[in-house]
Amino acid sequence: MKSVFYSIIVLIIVAQFRADTRMSLDTFLKGLQDGIQSAVPVAVSCAAAGIIVGIVNLTGLGVKFSSSLISLSNGSIPIALFLTMVASIILGCGLPTTAVYIILASLAAPALIQMGVSPLAAHLFVFYFGCISTITPPVALTSYAAAGIGDANPSKTGVKAFTFGIVAYIVPFMFVFSPALLLRGEPLLIITSLISATVGIIILSTSVAGYLLTDLNMPLRILAFLVGVSLIHVSWVTDMIGIIVFGLIFVFQLVKRNKMDPTKHKAV
Repeated sequence: MKSVFYSIIVLIIVAQFRADTRMSLDTFLKGLQDGIQSAVPVAVSCAAAGIIVGIVNLTGLGVKFSSSLISLSNGSIPIALFLTMVASIILGCGLPTTAVYIILASLAAPALIQMGVSPLAAHLFVFYFGCISTITPPVALTSYAAAGIGDANPSKTGVKAFTFGIVAYIVPFMFVFSPALLLRGEPLLIITSLISATVGIIILSTSVAGYLLTDLNMPLRILAFLVGVSLIHVSWVTDMIGIIVFGLIFVFQLVKRNKMDPTKHKAV
């Protein structure tokens, strides 16, 4: 709340330095009106989520959910993360992101923290899956909205959104197992982790698109996918293996492209 308050104050001050952004009293009041109107849907969502969170706390459902999650996972963090992912996506299918996060922050995040996951990683984990639930079939509300705007098939649009957003389903797990991606750790490790993760995401994108220098066949796409995941994961061993394997894929693609007939080369 403090960050938002101070940001507004700084915004008002900075806006006065340019004539085209300088605010008069009428502009300021109009901004307050627009801000209040924009806050109404969020306030309603938070109010609804507050009722749900209140019920969770009063009935002990939160404690029960956390204990059930730990019990089902048998103390295994990967299994607990998978179960939390499923719960986050299911809850996110029918609720706004703000409401989903508030609910999951009181239900799932405490269980992950209790199992040893850092609070920041636990909350970002549930928040990420609460967000991307809107592009996850079969509901995929935002995909269906986009399909309506683009006059496209809703189901196909949902599947495409899921496919193109596949990286977003992997990164939250890396937050838990690779704290350097959350800027925690030695500066050198953080820098190298961010670089390798960026490269890994690019390689994952080539796997999803099925194209690097030329078309990637299915075995190479699977291999590129594994290479991308290994680079996102913070480890010198996985990074070196990923770089070497991707280098081989790149050389293979380069040789294949040079052998292709230029008239048949498929441009991107």
